[in-house]
Amino acid sequence: MPHHFARRALFAVAALLLTAWSQSALAFPATVTDVVHLRAGPSIEYPSVALLGRGSTVEVFGCEEGYGWCDAQIGAQRGWVDAAYLMAQGPSGPVVIAGSGIVLGLAVTPFIFNNYWGTYYRTMPWYARRDYYYGYWNRYPHGRPPPPPHFRPPYHRPPPPRPTPYPRPPAGSKPPPGGGSPGNGRPPGAGKPPGSGAPGTPRPQPRPSTPSPAVQPQPR
Repeated sequence: MPHHFARRALFAVAALLLTAWSQSALAFPATVTDVVHLRAGPSIEYPSVALLGRGSTVEVFGCEEGYGWCDAQIGAQRGWVDAAYLMAQGPSGPVVIAGSGIVLGLAVTPFIFNNYWGTYYRTMPWYARRDYYYGYWNRYPHGRPPPPPHFRPPYHRPPPPRPTPYPRPPAGSKPPPGGGSPGNGRPPGAGKPPGSGAPGTPRPQPRPSTPSPAVQPQPR
């Protein structure tokens, strides 16, 4: 019987060592590019586990589908970090993990609420609200609620352009006497043909008419 318990204890220790080794082997170092929360799930709706400072180094174990959030650890604290704030060394230089997870070869790690919270958060003060966060996880298992519909403001057709007004004369100016253009718009001689009224002016003689030639019929 003592040998049986000893064997079980050895198996348990070996399993723990194997798990720790596998996790460290799969961990991927990344640098935090700005102040960001380490959260208890892949969404800003989950409580904050810790506040990470710019330049902090975390170990990344994998990322959610789409590489939007990554499962990370710093010290003894484990949680999820927005991948847009994580930079890792890629084949050709440092890259932001968001959008570059495939290039970095990061594993896709789903967030399983019961397993994750039961392993890391039993002693946390907000663990008492587990049912609330479990309900949120059931609605949005990937941690992202659907985006709001794109709002388009109503289109108002602009009014047609107004016609250009004619230039107005400057204020205080008066039109010429007679109601318009000089000479009251009448031709010289009050509208009479030349030589029809002045005494001693010869009248123009009519020109003799020239008979038009006879039109010859065209042959058919």
